[in-house]
Amino acid sequence: AGTFSGAAASTCGNCAAGTFSGASASTCGSCSVNTFSLAAASTCTNCAAGSTSGAGASTCTVCPAGSAVTAGTCSTCAAGKFSLAGSTICTDCSANTFSLADASTCTACTSGWTSPAASSSCTMCTAGSAVQTGTCSQCSAGTFSGDAATSCPTCSAGTFSAAGASTCTPCTPNTFSASAGSSTCGACTTGWTSPAGASACTQCPAGSAVTAGTCSTCAAGKFSLAASTVCTDCSAGTSSSAAASTCGNCAAGCGNCTFSGAAATTCGNCAAGTWSGAAASSCGCF
Repeated sequence: AGTFSGAAASTCGNCAAGTFSGASASTCGSCSVNTFSLAAASTCTNCAAGSTSGAGASTCTVCPAGSAVTAGTCSTCAAGKFSLAGSTICTDCSANTFSLADASTCTACTSGWTSPAASSSCTMCTAGSAVQTGTCSQCSAGTFSGDAATSCPTCSAGTFSAAGASTCTPCTPNTFSASAGSSTCGACTTGWTSPAGASACTQCPAGSAVTAGTCSTCAAGKFSLAASTVCTDCSAGTSSSAAASTCGNCAAGCGNCTFSGAAATTCGNCAAGTWSGAAASSCGCF
């Protein structure tokens, strides 16, 4: 075995590498695909797993990294897969990694990007979401994010956001959010106001009232207490200057006695020969 001879031969010759023979052979047979032999072989040996050979081979060739033995040949791994040298299968890339074809390893996605298993590319997390536990998850209400985010920062006091927001929105005038991470803004209490983006409301002071959403000074002849929504007319016999919290009584007596009607800005002097009591709306005769 492993030798051969022709007719009338005086000696037997060794079979060449890549061939083989049995006993009393007149010729040597070629090794089949994916087997090999050394010289003088009586049989051909199968290639090791992950290696291949053509017919009549004296050695087997290890499939390179990025390929694997498929149907007896070394085949390139598809995109989304990888292999080491001498592999019999191409392995899927794990989640949040990717590969192109013929890859020996998978590449991690850039920060803020994700991918499912066996991916040929990664996808960016869009604004309003962030990579959380390996996937793009929508930001919750009261938080926000830009593109390719890995976290959702909290909105500051005076702002708010709905779920999936790319920015925080300032509270509108006369609303507020007192704490960070708010999903809505609350309305100011009656008689209180706030500018846009406020974290608190401010009470309108005495002598003013909320008009068209702002604290406006009461005109002369009117007054208000703190947190008022209207300025009230001074009653007859009293008067006030602008921004008054109360109305003052007109003076009583003879000589320097005074009077006023309703909503008066000053008290008028009584005419000669007349008088008034305190807080009088008119003067009387002697």
